[in-house]
Amino acid sequence: MNDRHPPELLESDDRTGSSAGRKRNGGGERLRSDLLKTVSFKTLSQFTAEYVPLAYTVDPIIRGGSLYTLTARTGHGKTGFLVIVALAIATGRRDLLNLDVERGRVAYLTAENPDDARMRFMIACFLLNIDFDEASDHIVILDRREKPEDIVAGIKKLAARAPFAAVLMDTLAAFFDGKDTNDAVEGGDFLRRVRPLTMIEGRPAVVVAAHPVKNAAADNLLPYGSGAILNEVDGNLTLWLQSSTGFISLHWQGKIRSLDFEPLIFRIEIAGSPDVVDAKGRQVQLPTLRPATAEDEDEREKVSADRDKKLLMAMHADPGGTVRDWATAASLSKSAIERTLNRLAKPASDKLVKNSLGKWSLTNTGFDAIGADRPAAKKREKKAQ
Repeated sequence: MNDRHPPELLESDDRTGSSAGRKRNGGGERLRSDLLKTVSFKTLSQFTAEYVPLAYTVDPIIRGGSLYTLTARTGHGKTGFLVIVALAIATGRRDLLNLDVERGRVAYLTAENPDDARMRFMIACFLLNIDFDEASDHIVILDRREKPEDIVAGIKKLAARAPFAAVLMDTLAAFFDGKDTNDAVEGGDFLRRVRPLTMIEGRPAVVVAAHPVKNAAADNLLPYGSGAILNEVDGNLTLWLQSSTGFISLHWQGKIRSLDFEPLIFRIEIAGSPDVVDAKGRQVQLPTLRPATAEDEDEREKVSADRDKKLLMAMHADPGGTVRDWATAASLSKSAIERTLNRLAKPASDKLVKNSLGKWSLTNTGFDAIGADRPAAKKREKKAQ
């Protein structure tokens, strides 16, 4: 028995096909040339003649015919971003993302939370004055988990009528049909099975929403799982919710096979729709992502700075107070004060406050920030008197 090649590929001299009658070539059986695969090569001119200019579905962040992951922590805008991208492409409206888009059909795959996606589409269409029926003609929805091969086959059939510009998957974890995304073989294999979506009529861009590791920092937004997942994509887009301003920053980490771009900033608008109500008739309020202007950023930064200063002044005036006391003094909610304290304690905020044994207090840097004397300076001044 030959361990390298199946018997049907081996050439024999006798009618019995016995090993004694097989022709030898350097100690191994000779392969039947008529059954071997022929490998074709191209000349350099032929190869370069096949170049197709790069085309962007969303310019300059999402390229047609490419596969991306979109990595963000829970609550940092993955679904919100995919919904607004779908509507921008379906309508061709530049104002939805403040970016040029190529209008076309979109396949939206939602298996993580179809009910949430349904409400978000309805609210976004109402808020952005989008004709629901018009958008519906350009967006098809799959609201259950299916194997990548079946999804490819289904969209291919739909593409026979009209090509697709984008396929958006929410999320990798929801559609993953292996046993362990951390397994390099399974993780890489799943993305390889998804990539054929980019070859469907229209050469759609494919974006797969993904989660990072638990409690990931802003500089560690890579898809949770094996490194093979990152290896199989053309780029890893990221979203990060800036707690100080409430803005969401869109950028990339780890890999990008396209033009580099500066971080794009989005704001969150909480809105409802008369068509999205609960059992008691109350409108459901959900976030919709909108592009932020420079004026929005300036105003949010000013509001954030004013809020920080109010808190620091309240802590200085009442150093023995509680979080609730400081919230009352600063005219802010207790939860807002707690979030601000945790942010101001980080190095990125110069550690303006600290927590010792469950008690918050100003640091020397915090005293300097509001122009107050440091405790040590006060003691020296009192001693001198």
